[in-house]
Amino acid sequence: MSETARFRYVQARLQSRHGDRADDLVWRRLQSIGDLANYLQATQQTTLRRWVTGMHSRHSSHEIEFMLRRHFRDYVDEVAHWLPTRWTGSIQLLKRVPDLPALQHLMAGEPLPAWMFDDPELSAFASENQGTRLEPIQNPDLAWLAEGWQQDRALVDTWLDYWRSKWPSAPRLTAGLDQLARLMQEHIHAQHEGPAAASDPRDALIVKLTGVFRRYSFQPAAAVAHLGLVALDLEKLRGDLVSRQLYAETAVAAS
Repeated sequence: MSETARFRYVQARLQSRHGDRADDLVWRRLQSIGDLANYLQATQQTTLRRWVTGMHSRHSSHEIEFMLRRHFRDYVDEVAHWLPTRWTGSIQLLKRVPDLPALQHLMAGEPLPAWMFDDPELSAFASENQGTRLEPIQNPDLAWLAEGWQQDRALVDTWLDYWRSKWPSAPRLTAGLDQLARLMQEHIHAQHEGPAAASDPRDALIVKLTGVFRRYSFQPAAAVAHLGLVALDLEKLRGDLVSRQLYAETAVAAS
């Protein structure tokens, strides 16, 4: 199959998945449910069900977050394998984006959260000893991480440079990726600056990503924009799930 034909196939898959995303009506209905068990049961009846597979109300907030990260990583792999082979690797690198805040925290020598031991993508860095914590960055695949740490740069900036270096040489197909890289950088920096940085950065980013998805149809940027939209959906889902679980845990502790 030619690359052009492959991208036509990919776009058809992406359009289908894009159409399956939960709309505002679904989110409003779910957010009206205060109990975690009922929230999970209702979610199973929506197109969000794939993200809560295996979850139950007895899971801790950390377990819920880990399962969502695992589902996202699996989904990135799925989408990456739809694309022409030369694009697979660069798309798979997106699996690391949700880990950047945790890695930034560890590289700064901050205290180690216990939940990191349970995440296979982060457990190699899970050490109270700063020297041991930094050992994994000697791996050539993590050279970008070592560079960011040595230069005291924000890891999102270092990762984006690394990601760009892995794009195939195809100027016609990377203009959209450049736009997405800027959006990602702006969004993550805005999150670090706090709520005052933007009134509603998530909604604004959804509009921008949707625009990229439409403008760069039949290109790798459409796949990345779709994954960005999915990541934002999971961010919203995570907030709903974790807030309900923490409320339940607090109620139990107070009883």
